[in-house]
Amino acid sequence: MKYFILISLLLLGACKRHSKHSMVAMDGHSSEKEALVYLNEIIESGSANQLTYFKRAEVNYKLHNYSRALIDVQKSLELDPTYQESYLLQSQILYNKGEVQQSINSALQAEQRGLRNYELYRLLAINYLKLDQADDAEKAIQRLLDFNYSAENLSLKGDIYLSLKDTVTAISSYTKAIEVAPELSRPYKSLYHIYMKKNVGLAEKYISQYLELNEDNQDFLLIQADIYATRNSYDSAISIYKRLVEQVDTSKVLMNNLALYYYQLGKYDSALVLAKKSLLSDSVTNRDAKLLVARSFDNLREYNESKVYYEALVKYDSTDVIALNELDKLNRKIAYLWRLRQQERNFDSIRTSTPPVVERKDVNQ
Repeated sequence: MKYFILISLLLLGACKRHSKHSMVAMDGHSSEKEALVYLNEIIESGSANQLTYFKRAEVNYKLHNYSRALIDVQKSLELDPTYQESYLLQSQILYNKGEVQQSINSALQAEQRGLRNYELYRLLAINYLKLDQADDAEKAIQRLLDFNYSAENLSLKGDIYLSLKDTVTAISSYTKAIEVAPELSRPYKSLYHIYMKKNVGLAEKYISQYLELNEDNQDFLLIQADIYATRNSYDSAISIYKRLVEQVDTSKVLMNNLALYYYQLGKYDSALVLAKKSLLSDSVTNRDAKLLVARSFDNLREYNESKVYYEALVKYDSTDVIALNELDKLNRKIAYLWRLRQQERNFDSIRTSTPPVVERKDVNQ
C-alpha cells in the first residue's frame, strides 16, 4: 500500500492527504521531503527493490543531496545494471559534484544501453566542453539539436565552435539563437565578447539591442557602464551605477567601480565616500577600495590619512608593488613639505624677530 502511495506521490508531485489550503502553503521541496519519508520507510522495512533506490536517488538529487543520491543510484545499478535511467541519473549527480569525466562515463554507459534523449546529449556536450574536448562536444551538440532546436542549445553550439576557434560558425550559431529566442541574454553577451576584439561598434550594438528588450538587466547595464568608461564618459557610467546601487546591488565591485569613476572625474570627495562605504563590507581584502581611499586622501591633501591606508595595504601584502611605489612617493612628498615648512618657519622667525641693538660708539672718544 505504501509503495502505491509513493508512486502516486511521485507522479502527482504532492501528497493527496493535504487540504487545498495546506498545498498552497507548501514550499517547493515539501513533496520531495515527504516522498523521502516514504522511501526511507520502504527501504528500512527490507522490502525495497531497484526502483525504490532509484526513486530515492532522484529525490535526493532534487534536494541537492548529491552524495546520498550517488550512494542510492549505485545501489540501484547493483540491483539492475541494465537500467538506462540509472546511468543517466548517475551522470547528472556526478556533473553536479564536479566529477566531469565520471559524468561522461556514466552518460556513455546509458547511451550504450540504448538511451537516446535530450538530457543525455546535453550532459555530454557540456562535459566535453568543460574538458576542452571540442570535437566530441560538437558531435554531442548535433545530436542535442536533433532533439531540441532551441536558443539555449544553439548558444551551446556557439560555445563549442568558439573553443574550436571556428569563429564564423560560432557567430552564426549565436545569431540563430537570437532569432529563435530574442529574450535569451547569453548569445548577445557572447557576440559582444567576440566583436570587442574585431568591431567595437558592433559589440556595443548587441549590448544596446538586448537592453532595449530588458532595460533593467544588471549584467548588461554593467557592461554598458564599462563601455562608457573606456570612452572616458564617466558621467554616463556613473548614472548607470547610481541607478544600480539604488535598485539592487551594493556589492564591493559595483561600489569600487562607481568610486573609481568619480575619482577619474576628479571628484575625490565622492570617490572617498563610496570607497569607504565599500570597505564596510570587507575592510581586509578589499584592495581596490583601500587604494582608492589612499589616492583620494592624497589628492585632497590629507597626506597622513592617505599614508595610513597605504601602510595598511603594504602590511597586508608586502609585495604590492603599486602600493609600495605610491607610498614611497607619498613619504617623499611629506618629507619635502616638512622641509619646506621648516624653511618657512625659519624665514618667518628671522623676519619677525627684533633685530639686535647696535651700540653706537662716540667717534670723539
